[in-house]
Amino acid sequence: MDWRALNGRVVEAEEEERRHLSPVLMQQCSLIGWARRKGRRRGILAALMAALVGPRVYSCCNCRNHVCLHDDIISKAFQGRNGRAFLFSHAMNVVMGAKEDRQLMTGLHTVADIYCNDCREVLGWKYERAYEETQKYKEGKFIFEKSKIVKENW
Repeated sequence: MDWRALNGRVVEAEEEERRHLSPVLMQQCSLIGWARRKGRRRGILAALMAALVGPRVYSCCNCRNHVCLHDDIISKAFQGRNGRAFLFSHAMNVVMGAKEDRQLMTGLHTVADIYCNDCREVLGWKYERAYEETQKYKEGKFIFEKSKIVKENW
């Protein structure tokens, strides 16, 4: 039996099947094939799973309303009122409270508490203004207390 001819027919059949796939799935199939050839299956398969399942999301611990994305984490080395906290670049489905000056561990800041849009649970705060030059990077960023959010889509 001529294995090269058989292999050619299999490749033609695979190409015919791929024509019926969506462009996104075709791209993912080609990525998997490339990863197998290069021996990089793990990273590509993780990316494929993320594309199929969706982004990793954090939700309010009380009502499971989506409030932030894992990809928006800047730092996990922050301290909240009740323990560890994460610094995020963006937030969603939150309501901001009144701005107030608060003396935090890193100095004086103008902050506004952030609440879940659905259940009004306090989730953390937003840095509006930092008075010290070394803390300016926090302006416009969000602190979510770890005890107030849960992982979704992981």
